Amino acid sequence: MENSQNIKSFFIDLRDSLLYNLPFSKKYDGFFQYDKNISQIYITLFQAGNTYIRWGTKKETLSKSINRINYKLRENENFKKFNLKDSSKCRILFEMVTKEYECNIRNLTTMRMHSANRFEPGVNGLKYTYEGITRFFMPTDGFTKSIMSVNQLLNYLSKQCGISKQSDKISQRVHFMRREPIEYKFIESIAYISFGDDVLELERGYPLPIEFSKENMYDKTIKSIDWLVKNMNEDGSFLYYYDPYLNTIIDDMHPTMINPLYNNILRHSGGTISLLRGYEISANRLYLEKAKKSIDFLISTFRTHVYKKKFACYPFFNKKSKLGGAGIGLVAIMHYYMHTGDECYRKEMDGLVRHILSRVDKDGELIGYYIHPNFNDGKPLTNPNDETKKELFSFYYPGEALLGLALYYLHVRDIDKELKKDLLKKTEMALDFLVDVRPIKYIHMFEPLPADAWLMQAIEEWIKVDKLAKESYINFVFNDTATMFNHMYTDENTLSNNKDYIGGFFYEYGDHVYHDASRCEGVVSAYYLAKYLGDEPKAEWIMNNMLLSAKGLMKTFNSEESCYSHIEPHRALNSFRFKLTRQWVRVDSVQHASCFFARLYKTDMGIYDTIAVKKSQE
Repeated sequence: MENSQNIKSFFIDLRDSLLYNLPFSKKYDGFFQYDKNISQIYITLFQAGNTYIRWGTKKETLSKSINRINYKLRENENFKKFNLKDSSKCRILFEMVTKEYECNIRNLTTMRMHSANRFEPGVNGLKYTYEGITRFFMPTDGFTKSIMSVNQLLNYLSKQCGISKQSDKISQRVHFMRREPIEYKFIESIAYISFGDDVLELERGYPLPIEFSKENMYDKTIKSIDWLVKNMNEDGSFLYYYDPYLNTIIDDMHPTMINPLYNNILRHSGGTISLLRGYEISANRLYLEKAKKSIDFLISTFRTHVYKKKFACYPFFNKKSKLGGAGIGLVAIMHYYMHTGDECYRKEMDGLVRHILSRVDKDGELIGYYIHPNFNDGKPLTNPNDETKKELFSFYYPGEALLGLALYYLHVRDIDKELKKDLLKKTEMALDFLVDVRPIKYIHMFEPLPADAWLMQAIEEWIKVDKLAKESYINFVFNDTATMFNHMYTDENTLSNNKDYIGGFFYEYGDHVYHDASRCEGVVSAYYLAKYLGDEPKAEWIMNNMLLSAKGLMKTFNSEESCYSHIEPHRALNSFRFKLTRQWVRVDSVQHASCFFARLYKTDMGIYDTIAVKKSQE
């Protein structure tokens, strides 16, 4: 690998060669261990507002390859739209194939870690020949084209070579690409992207270095919360979804709805919580103001009913009333109340609590839906049978509801005595069901990787109440934490070209990594619980593993450096993606990350980070 100064000089000459139509210097022919047999080179020009232009070729030498590419780029009718004089506007991506090896397309997989036919999006690509024409899917295309799975890859290739015209069905296109007499080879590459006057090496398409420190974490957390503020609508709702690759806000999971700009009240309330976490660590009152506006939107969805002859209310959205909507809605309002002491939402707080309590059945099970259009003709489900409860069962909603109840119980002034008594009784019933009964009744729904982070957060709060400081609840939190860490990629179980997997999770070993901020929220709750209980060894164990997750999650941040392939880079700038290469952003991908980092920021993580560094050096 060439040193950074030589790389900068290379890019300066590359830019000048393109700009002034100059021959590219032969002095660089020894760069990058160029191999005329395999070293296909692609050069791509990116600039905000423009569709990228690129060309690729392989000649006898590196300089001849670049000269050919430059000629073809300059020949492109859109070349003049790129301001090559301004390195802050026009960014240049240089990528060169360094390795080529066998690929059995029928066995292509992203699921088996040690498979010879593992496709790792952003790390390896494909060279393939169809009807006498050789094409390349370069490794960085995984990142820039938002590819994460084999089906996405093969569907993209079917469009690249024209096979997609034979069928509208993705499954048929994928089958065709696997079965036709197409010769495939895996390829790997080196890649660099310009950034102003700097040149950044790319790892899986993402620019290096990826910094991680308490200050850096704070900066990115605040910026991501500012992204939510920037993307708040006039009515107080948030932009739900944005795909920077397709440059669309229409969620591809809900494309056929009457209103294509889909929204979700649970994720809306999560966005509200993020604003209040931002206020918690910054004292910026703008976040309070915007949180109030978003709460007003939430309340605009409320309907009412009666519970024990008193007012109860619930969100009704998308023709449904979900337990989780009431739960996270209550959590959001409670965070606002805890920071301000403002009683303006007291009626709604009390009403949400009564509604949630009305959803606890005689066995302690929290019913997932109050209204669902496919059940009971869309009327309230006041006494659903066991089969209906199973069909409407949710792992997440009960924890969300119990967290809201906990914050209400612990922080609200002058709670009605009968309500408080009912609240404590039904919470204990619900917790007992979730911890002791649910693993038996719903055993078929449990996955190897736990996902009940909301319940972990709820228990963190409820154990502060003497009657509910049960060992079984505490064990649930720490056992789920241990299971998550046992399903975490580490330096020991990750391949050398998958080091950005470290800190992420898997259901089954070999899965494409889950850098999952929502689970991290459960883990940080476990840390706070260990600290509350005075268990320092457990707190240190959690923190050292949690820091791996935090560092891995930082690779999903859309930085100024990493938005190079977006047509409108400002739109996703400072948000968090769900996946390493999948480009789409959703309000909850930002919400979960910002809430996790905000809570992590408030810990004494620096002490443990130092310990972790020392141990790794040993």
